[in-house]
Amino acid sequence: MVERFHRQLKAAIKCHQSEKWTEILPTVLLGIRSAWKDDLSTTSAELVYGEPLKLPGEFLSTSSAENAEDVSNFVSRLRNHFAKLNPVNGSRHSLKQPFVFKDLHAASRVFIRTDAAKTILQPPYKGPYAVVRRGDKNCVVNIREKM
Repeated sequence: MVERFHRQLKAAIKCHQSEKWTEILPTVLLGIRSAWKDDLSTTSAELVYGEPLKLPGEFLSTSSAENAEDVSNFVSRLRNHFAKLNPVNGSRHSLKQPFVFKDLHAASRVFIRTDAAKTILQPPYKGPYAVVRRGDKNCVVNIREKM
């Protein structure tokens, strides 16, 4: 099911003449979510939200010249509104600070954790390695005579 969706998404993105697929992704996803599914007799968005999505063309009606002026005014106000929006900072889910050994800044040798997949009895750390130089938040370590 996921592979089928990815295939459909990839095909829809390829139909656009844009180099930046991230710019057209919202439009493509809106099209996929609002597409009628014959086997379900509804759209996928209607299954999730309980009502059909309002497509961008439904916000605007061009029945008269007065409405055309309102449309351009609406679009300019909408663009100005979105231009003024600021991104929201991400939330920090973990309040725990990482553990740092209190004498780490003075240690002459350090161990380095290996986060790769390990066998059952393989140790989680390699070392000890000699500390060559220190910064505020990092240090240079001599591994196999390479610096």
